[in-house]
Amino acid sequence: MEFRQLHYFLKICNTLHFTKAAEELNIAQQPLSFQIHKLEEELGFKLFERTTRSVSITPAGKEFQKNIEKAFWYIKQGTDNGKMISEGKIGKLKIGYNSFIMSTTLTLAINDFKEQYPQVELELQELNSPNLENAALDGTIDVGVMGLIWENHKELNYLEIAEETSCVAIPKKWKITDNEYLELEQIKEQSFITYSPKTKTKSYQDFISTCHYLGFDPKIIQTAETDLAVLGLVASGLGVAFVPYCYKNIYCDLIDYKPIKNHKIPIKIDLVWNKKYLQPKAQNFIELLVKSSRNELDANHLSKIISPF
Repeated sequence: MEFRQLHYFLKICNTLHFTKAAEELNIAQQPLSFQIHKLEEELGFKLFERTTRSVSITPAGKEFQKNIEKAFWYIKQGTDNGKMISEGKIGKLKIGYNSFIMSTTLTLAINDFKEQYPQVELELQELNSPNLENAALDGTIDVGVMGLIWENHKELNYLEIAEETSCVAIPKKWKITDNEYLELEQIKEQSFITYSPKTKTKSYQDFISTCHYLGFDPKIIQTAETDLAVLGLVASGLGVAFVPYCYKNIYCDLIDYKPIKNHKIPIKIDLVWNKKYLQPKAQNFIELLVKSSRNELDANHLSKIISPF
């Protein structure tokens, strides 16, 4: 049984005329009749009753027609869905993100993605480093958006898409300054709260490096494993902390958020995904987020690290 025979069969069912069916199929009537006869022999029952004046479908032919039409519908549905999956237009996209990313570029990118790809279901999971990188490695997430990185994995691709400015979170009751900015000398002797070196190794190292760049060794009195824990300790009056400026509305009745005058302390926001496999829907999300995060898309760089399909 061949696919073309079934196609010929359905065409005759629709026209009830061999000559007309042959014309619409752009073949001669004789090979059409031959293929239908061959199909009937293989099936073991007649599909059509033919006279010199008419063609009718047998009861067995009608049952066969009903099921073949269903089969053709499923084939078309499967073909359409397969094409949409290959283009990243349907399916489920699993995104991991650092907690503070929702206050930056990710929120707008998600809205844009949902408008452009309405049939892709989004599943977002808040993950802090290193759990986010591990989820990208084992396939729990398709792509991650992160700003606080534990360590770089050689099995992952990292793509910087934006920067977020850091500031110093200070307990309001400390009253270090009423100015909009902090002077560098005003923070050098402060007690600092930062991320745990065990669970956030790279973020801890970046903090130490930043302090050394600013010309002092930080006095660390407490470490914490999450962003909210760091802010909670600051709000409790235990110390100050370097945090993303987008946190400025968290505990704002208890914390002042102030940049350091003449010193920009950036936090890089990176996309991360497994080098071995990048699904089309994830590629679409990456390209959209890159475009929404930059004035100019570095297409050459992006094409080098995104695997072709």
